[in-house]
Amino acid sequence: MSTADQRHRILLAEGSRSNRMLASQVLAQAGYAVDEVADGRSAVEAAAACRYDLILMDLAMPGLDAVEATRRIRRLPHPCGDVPILTMTETSSAEDKDRCSAAGIDGFLSTATDRLDLLEAVTHWVEAADDPTWGLEARPGVTPPLVNRRTLIQLEEDVGSDQLPEILSTFLLESERRVGLLEARVSASDPQGAADQAHALKGSAGTFGAMAFRQIVHELEKAGRAGECERLAALVPELRRVVAATSARLYADYPFLAP
Repeated sequence: MSTADQRHRILLAEGSRSNRMLASQVLAQAGYAVDEVADGRSAVEAAAACRYDLILMDLAMPGLDAVEATRRIRRLPHPCGDVPILTMTETSSAEDKDRCSAAGIDGFLSTATDRLDLLEAVTHWVEAADDPTWGLEARPGVTPPLVNRRTLIQLEEDVGSDQLPEILSTFLLESERRVGLLEARVSASDPQGAADQAHALKGSAGTFGAMAFRQIVHELEKAGRAGECERLAALVPELRRVVAATSARLYADYPFLAP
């Protein structure tokens, strides 16, 4: 049991008692402190009463579902409303994901995920702010968060609330410019040039807690260094999707950034 694990407290909101017992046992054995609730209303009450590092929430809970529960949690004052929220679901359509993302849910985890993948997913989220190299490699069953809230909270504490708007706006503008340069290198069949742009994007994405963005540009950098032009071209649309989704999340969380 690591000291890092012992620092992290997780709220597990799951309507199925058997599923809740299993997940709680797995997490507790890994060293996490776990609080359990059986419905969405209880999840909101627990989130208001305790600062959690992560909330794992069944998408279809009795009473308030995960979407409405998340909306209410996001209205809680800092720091309770800033907790990363991961929803667990058997299946998730694109419509479900859009609805969840709009409510403030950060990512998804399949209920069919086995013990090791569950722990990978949890570590991927709660350890990300502690270890800047964690989460670069794509992992089956693990959807990286668009934004690691802990990283942004720490950034705001470091630079101050007055400086944050200009710094975040600059990050978004520079990202758009570099993505354009990366696309131009891909179109010019210049994989090394594309890799250079991806490397620069990876560093800034990590600084600002843009986890999904960081992961996709890491994949682009690897493909570029390997000279895989077809792979680069195939990844560009996903890069554009992730950049747009990340920008939308930041605009929603920080209204002063609205374009």
